[in-house]
Amino acid sequence: MEREIRIKYHLRCDSRNDIPKKHIPALEDDAQEHIFDEIKRGYVQGELCESVRYGQDEVPEEDPEEGLSYSGWWKIEKIERIKQ
Repeated sequence: MEREIRIKYHLRCDSRNDIPKKHIPALEDDAQEHIFDEIKRGYVQGELCESVRYGQDEVPEEDPEEGLSYSGWWKIEKIERIKQ
């Protein structure tokens, strides 16, 4: 049997309209790791809450109260049975 699973996710910055380009790789890695962990637990959709702090474009030194927060959602968009 062969199947295709499509995962869709969306992130937005909680305090501004755009996502700094330097944040995208870290956000993608964190989001995908979280999504895969949740899928292993049996979930097919969920929320995303991420943040980028120390050394990432906006914040010159580590401070848990500073940085940019991102939120969003993910879901398994479609599962197609290709072959049996």
